[in-house]
Amino acid sequence: MGSDGIHLRVLRKLAEVIAGLLSIIFERSWRTGKVPEDWRKANVIPVFKKGKKKDPGNYRPVSLTSIPGKVMERLILGAILEHMEEKKAIRSSQHGFTKGKSCQTNLIASYDGMTGWMDEKRAGDVVYLDFSKAFDTVSHSILIAKLRNVDKPKEGKGEDRKDGDGKKVVKQLTRDTCGKM
Repeated sequence: MGSDGIHLRVLRKLAEVIAGLLSIIFERSWRTGKVPEDWRKANVIPVFKKGKKKDPGNYRPVSLTSIPGKVMERLILGAILEHMEEKKAIRSSQHGFTKGKSCQTNLIASYDGMTGWMDEKRAGDVVYLDFSKAFDTVSHSILIAKLRNVDKPKEGKGEDRKDGDGKKVVKQLTRDTCGKM
């Protein structure tokens, strides 16, 4: 049960009755960018991981949030993912937070690439970092600005040069490639 006190069984039994009302709330929230206050609250409970139960470090916090809020999150996530896929904004090399990919698929892809380099007698270095709570440290305003810029054509100065075969190469310098936002 989430922070709103509504149990999943109640929502399932009343689905036909409340579906229309929820769709109005979802639509209004989508248009205004505002989520009902109750849906932003959570009951946080400790869930035991492993080790000694007396050690608080062996528990992880789990947020029990509103079920209608979770449904709306799924709908928005689906729309964002569809948009990102349509605009080709996520590279195939992206493994984190990508459906069907994980740390394991990233490791396998990296291992495959490195063994290929070794077969070709090429050198390679590997550095793996585990960014604990990485998404919690992302600036949401920067993330939102980057998402808004997905549709926009790249701005910036172009840099022309010739490659080894004499072909003209144009490198587009943008805020994204310069690392600034």
